[in-house]
Amino acid sequence: MHKEAKTREADVLALIVKRYVETAEPVGSRFIAKQLDLSSATIRNVMSDLEESGYITHPHTSAGRIPTDKGYRYYIESLMQVKNVNDSVAKSIQGEYTHARRSLEDVLERTSHLISNLTNYVGLTLFSEYHKLYLDGTSHIVEQPEFKDFRKLYCILRSLEEKRDILDLLADDVDTDRLTIHIGKENQSNYLSECSIVTRGYKVKGKVSGRLGVIGPKRMVYEKVIPTVEYLADAVTELLEELDV
Repeated sequence: MHKEAKTREADVLALIVKRYVETAEPVGSRFIAKQLDLSSATIRNVMSDLEESGYITHPHTSAGRIPTDKGYRYYIESLMQVKNVNDSVAKSIQGEYTHARRSLEDVLERTSHLISNLTNYVGLTLFSEYHKLYLDGTSHIVEQPEFKDFRKLYCILRSLEEKRDILDLLADDVDTDRLTIHIGKENQSNYLSECSIVTRGYKVKGKVSGRLGVIGPKRMVYEKVIPTVEYLADAVTELLEELDV
């Protein structure tokens, strides 16, 4: 494929992801064409190629397109520009931990609540040694447009209630503090196939001891979530260094 065609496909995919994340509505060729100053026919051809390659798909009830799991993965790894946590968010995080009680449980409970408030998704924290999982902000899932489908909502609420699927998924990552992102069917659970889970490990006394992050729709604002999770993992590691845990 010519380099120009590759670049055009990347530009179209990035716009589809960003627009769908913003509106929760399938994205049509007319909108893309206007943004890129190209003809609708050209954009339809590019979208057809992207769909054939598995990066986008179209719901049966719409002519517009939405990203697939593969499309989100490519966007995150190759197209997305992650921003730093802004000063106001950093200050609110530091302020929250200034008043934290000196116990691991309090820190983890506060952290799951804080993640949820900062991202408007479900916040999670895991202490690996005791398989202790804290979740906060389930109501944010109910607010997401894609979960107006009762079947999808039931699946995710069941996973949040039982926690077993989430614990099984996180078990694969507990030995590393690197950021991990599981998108849709990568979660290996039918109950979580409509969700993305973004987590990073934190340390206690230099040893990876758990993970923290968010559960939300695949239509997630990854540019905001990723730096927030990264910053919080570092903040929790620093705070727990001072605790006798």
